[in-house]
Amino acid sequence: MKFECDKLNVFREISNIGSGNASNSLAMMLNELVDIGLPKSDMVNFSDITNSYSSPEELVVGTVLQLSGDMEGFIMVIMEIDSALNLLSKITGNEITCDRNDYNSVCEELNSIGEVCNILCGTYLTAISDMTGLSINPSIPYFSVDMVMAIMNLPISLYGPVADTILCIETDFFTTDHKIDGKYYFIPKVESCKKLLSSLGFVD
Repeated sequence: MKFECDKLNVFREISNIGSGNASNSLAMMLNELVDIGLPKSDMVNFSDITNSYSSPEELVVGTVLQLSGDMEGFIMVIMEIDSALNLLSKITGNEITCDRNDYNSVCEELNSIGEVCNILCGTYLTAISDMTGLSINPSIPYFSVDMVMAIMNLPISLYGPVADTILCIETDFFTTDHKIDGKYYFIPKVESCKKLLSSLGFVD
């Protein structure tokens, strides 16, 4: 399945609105500006996502929500460990440190960051639902501190076997000093992409 350039631009604008809404929510938590990069909207393999990091085995913080209702697919927030620690330190007002080589220590310190990521995903989806009128039901969030390729196993197991490529809408978010940054990934199924376009007045 391929999408024409004008439709890919629509998906980018959808992501721009969703990620902007989520980043505004994060900015209020931090009491500082959180900016977003230019959204990327392309047909990719799941391996392209993992390979975009320094290593597929890089340890990151990730939250994955499966979507149902009028919209099927996934939304994810992934952050590097240092960014997650800086985010938690900023929110709590206490410097959070841990031994990066001690996996259990990292997990214990960052466990509470999952709720923050869940809020970001929720506000992202709310913006899209408000814009399109579609009902989007997120699952219970799957939160993990793990390798990038391990976090991708959930969407791969449910989505990958039925498609060689997926539509991945990716947007960076970051504070001005870049001490806190991460990525939003919105991965709707092909049928849901068509619903998105139809809700905005696009026809095949």
